[in-house]
Amino acid sequence: MPASVPSPSPDTTPSVPVMPAPTRWQAARYRVWQFWRSLLPRPLDADDQAVLAAHLPPKGRTLFATMSRNDQRHSLTVYRALRARGCEDADLLAAALLHDCGKGGGRVRLWVRPPFVLLRAFAPGLLRWLARNDAVWWRRPFYYAWRHADVGADLAAATGVSERTALLIRTHHLPNGPAAELHAVDDAV
Repeated sequence: MPASVPSPSPDTTPSVPVMPAPTRWQAARYRVWQFWRSLLPRPLDADDQAVLAAHLPPKGRTLFATMSRNDQRHSLTVYRALRARGCEDADLLAAALLHDCGKGGGRVRLWVRPPFVLLRAFAPGLLRWLARNDAVWWRRPFYYAWRHADVGADLAAATGVSERTALLIRTHHLPNGPAAELHAVDDAV
């Protein structure tokens, strides 16, 4: 991994921001709706493929393909929302397309997402326990859901994206970090 893209140790657990109660309920309701919408996402079309070809190296497109169709659709929605805001930053747009790739490859299954969101909102201590890095097989999806930004940044870096793109993926959950614009759009769509 490049020296300028630090990776936290696998045994450290980042803190999860705890939202105020009304915001937690709104977020939980939205995520449940998002779950139901995710059951039958439409396949990628020629325009989607053109976006991928324009912004990702071949291995980046292969990595994109490991994501669930729902995560692919979400990433393209984030990309298009950034473009609608006038974004032309190639690194940021590539990061938008790969920001959730750490969930791909079967690491974070669909069944994990609703409990993850609800636990993050209402029982963050229990979520931290579930997401710890150990060998218990049934907790691994929670670990990957929690650490998907770090996992995704490492995977993306190996595909040949820029160091900055990998950094933006790694920090896309930080509201005031290098990927603040990506964070804002990701939270809004």
